[in-house]
Amino acid sequence: MSVVPPSAGSVVPGAPREQRRPGQAARRLLPGRGDDLLRCVRVVSPAPRDIWVAVAHDDPHAVPSQTPEWTDWLRRTRGFSDASRLYEFPDGRRLLLPLLARTAAGVTVTEESMPYGFGYGGPLVAGGRVTLAEARAVLADLARRPVLRAGLVPNPLVAGTWSAAAPGGALRVPSLCHVLDLEGGFDHVWSKRYRQDARRKVRRAEKQSLEVHQVRDSSLVDTFAELNRRCVDRWAQQRHQPLWLAHLVERRRDRVGQLASALAALGSAVTGWTAHLEGEAVAAYVAVQHREQAWFWMSAMDQGLAGRTNAGALLQSLAIEAACRAGARWFQLGESDPGSGVARFKAGFGATPTSYDTLRFERLPLTTATDRLRAVVGHVTAGRPAGGTVER
Repeated sequence: MSVVPPSAGSVVPGAPREQRRPGQAARRLLPGRGDDLLRCVRVVSPAPRDIWVAVAHDDPHAVPSQTPEWTDWLRRTRGFSDASRLYEFPDGRRLLLPLLARTAAGVTVTEESMPYGFGYGGPLVAGGRVTLAEARAVLADLARRPVLRAGLVPNPLVAGTWSAAAPGGALRVPSLCHVLDLEGGFDHVWSKRYRQDARRKVRRAEKQSLEVHQVRDSSLVDTFAELNRRCVDRWAQQRHQPLWLAHLVERRRDRVGQLASALAALGSAVTGWTAHLEGEAVAAYVAVQHREQAWFWMSAMDQGLAGRTNAGALLQSLAIEAACRAGARWFQLGESDPGSGVARFKAGFGATPTSYDTLRFERLPLTTATDRLRAVVGHVTAGRPAGGTVER
C-alpha cells in the first residue's frame, strides 16, 4: 500500500502506478486536500463487482452505461479494459467510478468514464448525490492518472456538482442534452408535458396503417440496419460525400454491430420499437433502461415515409410510455445542437434542455487535435475548401 500526495488540477508525470499481485485488486491511500473529510481516501481498482452491483442498485440516478454489465459488454466487443475505481471515504461513504481504459502496445493511453459515444459516467453512490468535497477528491485522482487522457462524462442530472468541483487544469467540453421528467406517470406526462403539436403528431400516426412492434430480437437489428443504410446514403448526399467514404465511416462506427451485441449481452435492458408501412420499414427506435433511468440510444428512419406518417413521434411516445410503466423517473433523450430541429422535436415531448460539461485531463491536446481533424475531414469530404460551410 502506498501513499500518494494530492495534486488536484494537474497531471503529475511521476504519479506511481498501483502495485498488485496477480488476481489481487490494487489498494492505495489518497490524502485529501483542505477538507478533513478527504484527508485519507482509499481507492480499490478494479472495483469489486458485488459492491458495484449494490451501489448501482441504491443510486436512483444510475444510468445503464454505469452498470457492470455495460462495462463487460464494451470489454468484450470494443477492446476496452475495466479500470473501475472504488473510493472509500473515512465516514464510510463509498463512491464507485465506472472507468474504461484503452491500451496501445501494452500501454494504457486513456481512462474515461465513459468514452465518447458510449454513454454517461461518473461515480455511483447510494442515494445518488455526491458532495462537492467528494467530487473534488475523485477529480484530483483522475487528474494524476498516468495516461494521456482521463475523462469524466457526468450524468446531466448531477452535472452541476462536477462542474463546480472541476479544478483549473480540467478541460471542459460543453454539451446540451434533453431530459424528460416522468413524475406522475404517462397520463400526466402526456397531458401536462407533451406540447400540443407532439400530441397531434402521435394521434395522426395512430391513424396511419402502420404496423408497430416492440421487439428485443434480431428483427430489430434487421430493420435498424436497413434504415441506417438509407440514413447514411441520405447524409452522404447532403454533405456531398462519396458513398464509399460515408459507409466506411459508418462501418467504423458500427451502430448495427453495437445493437446486435448489446441485445445479446444486456438482455431486457435494451428495448426497441419498429414501424412498417405495407411491409416497408419506416422507423426504428432503441432505448435502454436501468431502474429509474431510461435513455434514448439510437434510431433510424426513412425520411420520406416517416415524414408522411409521423412514425418517429409515435415510436418516441411509445418508448416514453413503456419507461413510465417500467418505473422510470427520468427519460434522457440525448444530445442535440441548440436550436436544431432535433432539439425542437425533443422539447415537443416536454424534455428540458440541460447543459453539462465533459471534464478531461490531458497530457497532450488530444481533444483539440481531434476537433481539428474532424473539421478538415468534414471540409474535404464535403468537397469544399477549408473555411467553407459544411452542411449538417
